[in-house]
Amino acid sequence: MPLRLLASVALLFICCATQAQNLTSPATSAPPAISYVQDIQPILTEKCVACHACNDAPCQLNLGSGEGLSRGASKIPVYQGERSEAVAPTRLFYDARNTDAWRGKGFYSVLEAQGGQAALMARMLDLGRSAPLPANSKIPDEIALGLNRENVCPMPGEFNAYAAAHTQQGMPLAVAGLTDAEYQTLQRWLAAGAPVEQQSITPSVSETAQINAWEAQLNQPGARQALVGRWLFEHLFLAHIYFEGGETQHFFQWVRSRTPTGQPVDLIATRRPDDDPGSDFYYRLVPVQGVIVHKTHITYGMNPQKLDRVRHLFYGTDWTVNALPGYGPGHRANPFLTFEAIPAVARYQFMLDNAEYFVRTFIRGPVCRGQIATDVIRDQFWVLFQDPAHDHYITDAAYRGGTPCLCWPCRGRTTTSAVCSACGCPTGTGATSTRTCAATATRKCLRRAGVRYGRVTIMPC
Repeated sequence: MPLRLLASVALLFICCATQAQNLTSPATSAPPAISYVQDIQPILTEKCVACHACNDAPCQLNLGSGEGLSRGASKIPVYQGERSEAVAPTRLFYDARNTDAWRGKGFYSVLEAQGGQAALMARMLDLGRSAPLPANSKIPDEIALGLNRENVCPMPGEFNAYAAAHTQQGMPLAVAGLTDAEYQTLQRWLAAGAPVEQQSITPSVSETAQINAWEAQLNQPGARQALVGRWLFEHLFLAHIYFEGGETQHFFQWVRSRTPTGQPVDLIATRRPDDDPGSDFYYRLVPVQGVIVHKTHITYGMNPQKLDRVRHLFYGTDWTVNALPGYGPGHRANPFLTFEAIPAVARYQFMLDNAEYFVRTFIRGPVCRGQIATDVIRDQFWVLFQDPAHDHYITDAAYRGGTPCLCWPCRGRTTTSAVCSACGCPTGTGATSTRTCAATATRKCLRRAGVRYGRVTIMPC
């Protein structure tokens, strides 16, 4: 009996040890699930977003977020100089709400396996893997790069022809490529169906309080408040806003919404910030989503002191609004006229207070073509700002009489024709005629307004 009991106990220990080994053995355990946020986006951020970000990413494939990757690619170029008519905008997070809506706009998937073939992204990675570029060597001449590169955007059914014609143009293109671990991680994720978990940004308590205060300020009732709110929105819509005491990686941007503070944002997506919203709206602050890239990262800090400064500048003196301006071509073409009721010194001083932000908006923006901006500004330049106390537009009402003539001809032929007709200069066709007409019209209008200064300075809009 004791021997039988001892044998049973020994057998029990052996079984338990074997079971424990089976449960913990690396050879038999399933590989950990791949997280898009933790595993995939960091690879794309390091190896891909330098090209595949901003509005005009190659084939409109934006790899700065799961939403951009799920949206896919498009054959329609964002910018095309010879195009005579505008196309519908395709801004990520703005112009469509879900993948089905993007499919309706001509985007196709790079993540879905189709026709018995792997996903388009997987095949592009395989092509890049099969013909890596030699290390520390010049990129082959047949790989065209630069602003004039004609992107080829094959759909899944066109990939074989693309691969045959572009044997060295897999992805990532013209860079060092992926490490073995990165390549395997991406391919495992794609083979598993490319799941993308939702990643939402929740404002902190401090950020929420400041967001509510700023939204309340811009959405105040009253004609003066409505005009100032519009002016601030149209000057700050490009800003990546951060708050005093907020989270380090949290940024927000102004949008127009059909819903007020406290309700989910119902975005009004217009082509330009000064286009007609088409309905009642509220100015709202929403989180900036996706990977932050330097080209579009125009930061602007907000805090209670800056809010007090806005109130002092714009409401510290008595002024009235006879009628709120509309959103027609005339008002869109002439912000000097649109915001004429707001004291010029308030507008100018706000821009001086925030001069760094406004200068950055001339250099950066949603277009990934930094070569153009760098070529124009030559990297280093001087900026001079005039003291408001010596600015004729602020100190001389007669000088401001030329405001109606300061429209932008590029905002539509109707505006230019109206200016030319009102000032009596001949109209014509072609860009040169338009520029000449606008310049002549401006000079005549300024003379009629009684402006006798020898030259016209740039005035605060």
